[in-house]
Amino acid sequence: MRRTDFADGAPCWVDATVPDLEEARRFYGGVFGWAFADQGADSGHYTVCLADDTPVAALMPPQPQPDGAPPLWNVYLATSDVDTAARTAAHHDGKMIMNPMDVPDSGRMAVLMDPMGATFGMWQGREHRGAGKWGDPGSVAWNELATPDSVRADAFYQAVFDYDEQVPIGDETFDYSVWKAGGHEVCGRWRTTDMPPQWITYFAVTDTDDALEEVSRLSGEILSMPQDTPHGRIAQVRDPLGLRFQVVGPVRAA
Repeated sequence: MRRTDFADGAPCWVDATVPDLEEARRFYGGVFGWAFADQGADSGHYTVCLADDTPVAALMPPQPQPDGAPPLWNVYLATSDVDTAARTAAHHDGKMIMNPMDVPDSGRMAVLMDPMGATFGMWQGREHRGAGKWGDPGSVAWNELATPDSVRADAFYQAVFDYDEQVPIGDETFDYSVWKAGGHEVCGRWRTTDMPPQWITYFAVTDTDDALEEVSRLSGEILSMPQDTPHGRIAQVRDPLGLRFQVVGPVRAA
């Protein structure tokens, strides 16, 4: 699906800090078929990942990270006013990692840590609104927050982004909410203590099992075997540089 705009609170972009750009390009180019556009030395060699010539994500060389932050794909939540959203987050016990700053000709951003310890970015798009495709093979399909405190997480993100709804699903053994913005389901919140607080990225693939074969061939690791769900066939993997993510494709016919 082509995207040109994002409601406040909707994930709109992902990027990853990697210790070896060439290795990352080799791996993700093989798994997702991405091409890459290095933005040059002036941008710190920020490298945009392209699916069918459309920006869908980015890779960048090592950057300072919060103490204890796991290696992962960074999620940026859209906002029409980064400065106001960042002040609201700080007022509700969020921690500023990177103060609001302009990215020339692209937009304005900030990086924060929520009260439970999950880091996320805010993005106020100008020339660069966000990913140009969403849900198509090779692009992001879904993002969800893994957190140990669902009540506090729901309250924090609602205060910052004013979601239309936070719809609880599951039961006492599976505490999950789907958050809506702009009239659409945009992301999820999952209560778990099985991992550090973090935002998780799901990438769409044409065929989950074929993607897992490519992950293994390119020295990645399969962390969970594929499972058929109402939302697709899902598996968790780790790239050769230590970044975890999920892949999701159609459920295969019986």
